Order: sequence, then C-alpha cells, then structure tokens
Amino acid sequence: MNFTAIPSLTYSELQELCTSVREKIIETVSKNGGHLSSNLGVVELTVALLRVFHPEKDDFLFDVGHQCYTYKLLTDRWDQFYTLRQENGISGYPNIQESKSDKFIAGHSGTSLSIAFGFAYAKKLLQDPSHTIAIVGDGSFTSGENFEAINCIGHHKLPIIIVLNDNEMSISRNVGYLSHELDRLRNSVLYRIINNRTKSQLCKMGSIGKKTVSFLERVKMATKKFFIPRSIFEEFGIAYFGPYNGHNIEVLSEIFHQIRKQNKPCLVHVVTKKGKGISHFENNSTQFHSSPPFVMDKECIRIADPKKTFSSYFGEALLENAKRNPKMVALTAAMSEGLHMVPFANEYPSRFIDVGIAEQCLVSTAAGLAHKKFIPIVGIYSTFLQRAYDQVIHDCCIQSEPLLFAIDRAGAVSGDGPTHQGSFDIAFLLPLPNVTIMAPSNGTELKDMVQWSLQNLHMPTFIRYPKETTSSVIDSCPIQLGKSVHLEEGTDGYIIFVGPFENLSRAVREKCLQKNLHIGIVNARFIKPFDKQMFQTIASNCKKIVILEDGIQTGGFAQMVQSYLCSLPQCGCKITSLGLKEHFLGQQSRASILKNEGFTVEHILEMLENDEAR
Repeated sequence: MNFTAIPSLTYSELQELCTSVREKIIETVSKNGGHLSSNLGVVELTVALLRVFHPEKDDFLFDVGHQCYTYKLLTDRWDQFYTLRQENGISGYPNIQESKSDKFIAGHSGTSLSIAFGFAYAKKLLQDPSHTIAIVGDGSFTSGENFEAINCIGHHKLPIIIVLNDNEMSISRNVGYLSHELDRLRNSVLYRIINNRTKSQLCKMGSIGKKTVSFLERVKMATKKFFIPRSIFEEFGIAYFGPYNGHNIEVLSEIFHQIRKQNKPCLVHVVTKKGKGISHFENNSTQFHSSPPFVMDKECIRIADPKKTFSSYFGEALLENAKRNPKMVALTAAMSEGLHMVPFANEYPSRFIDVGIAEQCLVSTAAGLAHKKFIPIVGIYSTFLQRAYDQVIHDCCIQSEPLLFAIDRAGAVSGDGPTHQGSFDIAFLLPLPNVTIMAPSNGTELKDMVQWSLQNLHMPTFIRYPKETTSSVIDSCPIQLGKSVHLEEGTDGYIIFVGPFENLSRAVREKCLQKNLHIGIVNARFIKPFDKQMFQTIASNCKKIVILEDGIQTGGFAQMVQSYLCSLPQCGCKITSLGLKEHFLGQQSRASILKNEGFTVEHILEMLENDEAR
C-alpha cells in the first residue's frame, strides 16, 4: 500500500488498512523490538494526515520520531519494514537518507517545532505554498524548546500546522501544568456534548450528516470562546482546534481539510490511546513503549533477559542507600522505567522528582537541591545528558555542587542508531573542572560506586554504564578515589580497560599465554582522576599497553592517559588504544558495534603483538 492510494479509499477500506498496518507493526516489533505502544496509537491519525497532505510535497516533521512507523509503512517502505532497527535496515526514526518522505531526523524530543519554524520561514522567503506539519506528542511539550518555538511561530504568524497527539503520556505518565491543562480541555463539557461518537454517526448519513458535523464544529469553536478559558496555545497566538478523537479518520480528515486552508499557525488537538487495537498493549503501554522482541499467544509474553542489567543494579543501589541517606533525592526526566527508578519512586514518593522531558530543568533542579544540602542523584541517559551540557558546566561545576549523575546507556547502544548512542560523554565531561568520572565493570562495582559516591560527594560525580547485562562478583575491592584495580600481573604488556571489558581482557590474556606472552590486566575504574601512579609503574616495566574504552576515542580517556604517559621520561613502552571511531554509529546491536569497532580478542591480540592500532 502506498500513500497515493489513500485519498481514493472509502472509510471502510481505510479501517481495513489500519488493521493491516497494526498487524504489520506488531509482527515486526515482536521479532526486532522497537517502539510499539506509541506507534499503535497514531495509525488512524497518520492515515488521516496522508489522506489530506502529500508527504513528498509537504513537510512532515515528527516529535519524537518514534511514532513514525505507520508513516514509514505507507511511504514506500512496507516491503522493507521487516528490517526495522536492523543493520542496514529501516530506521526506527525519520531518516533523510532512507526516503524523500522523511524530511528531518528526529530521535530526541522537543526539536520539531523549531525545525518547523525554520522550514516555514524559508518557505515564506521562497514563496513556497507547501504545508509544514509537525506531529508532536503531548509529552514533548514538557520540553522548553517547544515553547521557545511556539513563541516564535506565534510572533511571526507562520502557517505551521501543529498536530498535538495527546495520549496523556510520554513514556511514563506526563507531569506538570500542561498535562493538567490538556486534561481540562479533554474533559470540557462541550467536548462531551459534541463528542466524536456523535460525529461518527452523523458522517454515516452522507453529505447532510457531514455538513451537520461541520456546522457543529463551528458552533463548538464559537461557543468555546465564550465559556472555556483560552487555551495556553491561543495565548501564544496559535489558533486551537479540538480536542478530536484521534482514531476517527472521518472527523480527522474533515478538520485537516479545513485547517489546510488556514493561512495562520494552527494547533489540532487529537486524543489517542497508546497501544490502540490490542488490549494487552493498551493496558501496559509504558511497558511496551520501547519493547524487546516478544511472542504472541492469547496475550503478549515478554521475553526477559536471563541476566540482570547495569540499570537494574542501579535501581537496587537507590533503594539500598535510601534508608542510610534520608536527604537523598532521586531525579529523572521521564525515564524512570528505563533507569529502574520506579521501586524507589514507589517507596519514597516525596524524595522522587520526574520533571518530564526537560533535561535542562532536571540538572539545574538537582544543583539547587545540592546547594541546599540535599543529596541529589540524577538518572539520565548519556544521549540526553548532551541536552543539559550548559547546566552541567554553569550550574554544577563552577560552584562544585555535590551531586551524583548515573549515566545510563553510555557507550554503544543497540538498535536506535545515531540519535541514541552514548559515545560522547567521556569526551565532553573530561575537560570540565571539578568533576569525578567513574565506570564500573560489573553490577557489584556499580553499586559500590554509588555507595562510595554518597559517602564522599564533594563535587559533580558521574558514573557511566551501558545498556547491557552484567553480573555480581563476590570479592570486590573497595572503591578509593582515583584508584584502579590491578587484576593480573604482566611482563610483556598490559590491557587497561574502563567499563565492562574484564571478560574480553581475560580472554585476550588467555590467548596471549598460549603464545607465551604474559599480559597483565588493570581495571581503571576512575576516568577522572585516573590512577597516575599505577599507570606510570606499568608503563615503566612493560613493552606494550592497550587501553580499552567504550566511548569516542577523540578527546577520550585513552588519549588523556597516553598523553600523560608519553610525557614521562622513563616511559619506554608502546601505548595504543581502542575506542569508538569518530563517526555516528548506525543501528546495530551493541555486540555488532563493538565487533565492528575492533573489540575482539583477535584484534586486541594483534595490537599487542604489532604495537599498532587498527
């Protein structure tokens, strides 16, 4: 099915199309994983938009891009959709290299309206009459950038069509004033009286019924101006329409036909249901927001990982330290499930803050709490920490505020492509004064680092760890500031690793022993400050050192250590490193990324033997 056929289909045929789309999405995500509940919720909305607008002539911008599966299926990617989130396959987000229907990449929240403003301003200068449509989830409106864009759009009166997809959730349930405002609009008396079921019945009565619907909509909008306070969007100079049933294609098509004739900024408020179509997904929409592969029987059964993850160990550390630290406050930006912070939130609700998708607010709030002698723990994904870099510098580091950052999804990340990689946090944090940076090699070490940090918190402290399974260990050396752990002695060379590379290092050591090479192993633990004394001793007594890090090589840990060691007059060993290359990583599994970047026993053995990096 292609979008060009959609305008000619009957409404019953469109419903059949929606059923086929849902079946295709469920079938593919069950095998590959992906964003399920959000995509099931926008099927009818996307079909209605494609019935009225042209995806190649008009500009469709998604915010966040994880609600674009229906759009991809209906814009010439149906037959390739089985490759979703696979290497060299269909991206889980809009991708301008994938289709001319995808107009801009979107993997982070809050960007589409600013991009739409830029698109529409360019069209104004070019006198281009095509439409600019931004499909925005209500959770994205907790992002400050969207309100900055709305301010500009209203001021310049650009004819941008904003489709507010209101499913009452981002990933977790939405928080804040805007959520309350939308709830008020959803439950307004007029919305209940002139409801979408009535409209649907009238539309079945032919042209008279459709004219009646159009008349009722005009009555509704006119009456609302008298009896309902102006919506927050109208205060910004953006005409507000709605709310409408986001699963009624007939009503949506009618309103979009009306909206496309407007020469002013308009916001169409549609109400959808996450996970629409399958009750199990509707009732567990948060669980299936970003779903691993699963099997379908009478109900959906998730396939659980056989081992615990770094994230689950962090969640346990929160609970274990909460009783000992009554001034500890945990904060996140709409990522409580992925960070395993929900048990803490349930146990200590007054000491848990979810600011919504607002990373800048998150970090500044934590700095304020730290300044007032509380102990903030900020749970955040590496790729989203980038969005609050100024706040890390300005609000945390300059005054050396004592707070702890748990940086999840650090390093190579499976499936989501370049927008969600955690490649850069080491490189952008290392130059900052007044920071401590750590990386655990296993779950026990992560919990030990959390406990040690809470006992020794004097400055912004960062613990980075991947989205990966891990395990506990029985004998874990105590954490000491800036100290590494000497795991194995070596005379011919050493592997120094930071992060989850102990098993890989030991496998290399075993291969080396077969070749009569005695290779030592050091777990760096601390990225900043690093163990200068230990590394200097090693460099003075061996021939070769290979440094492993799960981050971008340029400006990373290995470059810093290598620069230091090479400056020492007594250092005569060869120093090479292995990290992520200076490029944006595509969608692959974490294991494939690391393998392709050279994190294999064979390649590291070659580096130790030849003194050269690949």
